Amino acid sequence: MALHTDTKIFKVTYDLSLLVTKLVANMPRNYKADFGAGLRQQCFDLVMLVYKANSASDRPPIIRILREGIEAANLSLRLAADLRLISRGQYAEAIALIDSMGRQATGWLKHSENALAAPSSRRLGQCA
Repeated sequence: MALHTDTKIFKVTYDLSLLVTKLVANMPRNYKADFGAGLRQQCFDLVMLVYKANSASDRPPIIRILREGIEAANLSLRLAADLRLISRGQYAEAIALIDSMGRQATGWLKHSENALAAPSSRRLGQCA
């Protein structure tokens, strides 16, 4: 198992968290404390879910929660753009990261489900 910090999905998720932290710092004060803090927390939670999924033996349930969180962050960023709290360019940068995370999480989920479904030769008592 690779370290969670060595995985591409971790790096992209961390980059999103870093970007959102910078974007929230420039939001108007009346949005920064509640909406901005919630958005920052959503992104940090995604980083933690990647860590948890990478450390777990049963990954699919955690990856499904990760995918839900990715969609929630996507919707929050869209709202921020529609409210003009972030520019369209900043939104595009964030959405590119979200899209990458979503594709990687979907592939990770499929791989994890297939790995659980395929019987291992070791579990069957067979040696190579």
